[in-house]
Amino acid sequence: MKLNLLILSVATFFLVSCEESSLNADYQKEVVVNGYLEEGRSIDTIKVQWTSQLDKEYIVANQAIVGATVIVKSSDGNFIDTLVYDPTNPGRYYSTDSNKKIKANQTYELYIKTLAPDIRIVTGITTVPDTFSMAASTLHGGDTVQYNTLAPVNSFTWTNSNNQATYLPTVTSLDINAAMIPKFFIRDTLNKNFRRPEKIGYRIGLPKEQQHTELPWIFLNYFGNTRFDVYAVDFNYSDFLNQIVAQGGELKETRYNLKGGIGVFGSQTKAKGGFTIYLKP
Repeated sequence: MKLNLLILSVATFFLVSCEESSLNADYQKEVVVNGYLEEGRSIDTIKVQWTSQLDKEYIVANQAIVGATVIVKSSDGNFIDTLVYDPTNPGRYYSTDSNKKIKANQTYELYIKTLAPDIRIVTGITTVPDTFSMAASTLHGGDTVQYNTLAPVNSFTWTNSNNQATYLPTVTSLDINAAMIPKFFIRDTLNKNFRRPEKIGYRIGLPKEQQHTELPWIFLNYFGNTRFDVYAVDFNYSDFLNQIVAQGGELKETRYNLKGGIGVFGSQTKAKGGFTIYLKP
């Protein structure tokens, strides 16, 4: 599963281009890690790149770290996966074994070693949140719903997970050519260069004890088939995202929770019972 949360995409842009010391004379490049594990799935993507000075053009292909050793293993020794480089996607390393699935409540360790002459070692650790399920909702799979900002907002509840730092509800538009819902924002209606997000996390930093939320109509951006899910997110991933939001994209003094590099290595578990509706004008 690709890292396609809009907020994470924004965070990554700042991460790789605005390393805090980039304007200083003593600037030294850093290894940037961008990846997470998802319960029940094999490892899709661990991105490994170099930072770039702020006053230099950032070209993704040029900053990709090729030929690195990238290994993910479980702390109990029952899982180890050496990831393979993807030449079609600069900086991406992935698993070629679909049978190696990430398990809930398991702790995983990341090990990265770059090639000579600039050898760097980066390590990280994450514990995958426990499985959980959607419990109740005012929307149901297969419903056809009319978009109406005057109607009551819809609500969701879910059972408890463990090892999570926060819950992240998401809205995913499944129809690539779906019509955009007209809004009162010029960017949403007139800007032809607006990049269509595949998925939007509409709550960042829900308290870990909170097992309910509401869906404001304003967060529905496209008509057509729309997917609703809730993720239990580990501390690393949650901490990284919440700092980006709190600091408005400024990464100075951000806690990366990695050794030897910057970025994020985290994990998440998707609630069972997510559903799809059809949203009509």
